[in-house]
Amino acid sequence: MSSPQTDSERLARQRILGWGWRCDPIFPGVDLGRDLRLRSGPAGVDLDVVVGVDCLAQDLSVALTTLRGSDVLNTTFGFDGLAALAEETAPVLVRERLRVAVAAVVARDSRVRRVIDVEFEDTRLGAPQPGSRELGIRVTFETLTNDRVTIDLGRLTSGA
Repeated sequence: MSSPQTDSERLARQRILGWGWRCDPIFPGVDLGRDLRLRSGPAGVDLDVVVGVDCLAQDLSVALTTLRGSDVLNTTFGFDGLAALAEETAPVLVRERLRVAVAAVVARDSRVRRVIDVEFEDTRLGAPQPGSRELGIRVTFETLTNDRVTIDLGRLTSGA
């Protein structure tokens, strides 16, 4: 059993992992975009925030759902999974390139100590079911604050 965190430990973790504006998916489970969330407070309505591990998870989720190179101010930001879907013909190679692309996005974040695992929803390394165009991906990593975090990327779709 771990000991409870002191306020100074909690603040140090938040400082290391950061904070940001909360931006929730517009339609959860469907990557159509995100929107800032508002919250009511004593001074009225304000923008909601995420801190610590939640901030890191949100930042990585945004990076994993943004096409790499689409941000003209930071062309190294984003996920290069589209190249795997467009360039590879063998389903096993597509899956492996997606695995590498997810690991690369997570490893590029300076708050991540190491990537532990990138796994597929069906936990198989082989080809997906015939006719299937969706692939669920989950990534597990360790932060600089020794937190173990798992992000469910959701379902990638490789065509209509």
